[in-house]
Amino acid sequence: MNAIIEQAEQFDLSVLPKNAQKELYDFYLFLKQRHQNKTTRSNAGETALLSEQSLSEDWDKKTEDEAWQAFQ
Repeated sequence: MNAIIEQAEQFDLSVLPKNAQKELYDFYLFLKQRHQNKTTRSNAGETALLSEQSLSEDWDKKTEDEAWQAFQ
């Protein structure tokens, strides 16, 4: 296991495009939440807040507004 962690620490994430870096961070948050104590539900709100900026890129599109207009 330590070899995997040492290898992961050597990755240069700055070579990835910004959207890929955000996606990787969101995936990290997903894994962190999944592996935390299952009885602690308060962290779900934290993950939602931390994901909001990344998700807002899709939410703020005109096509998204048009798709949800019928439900308003």
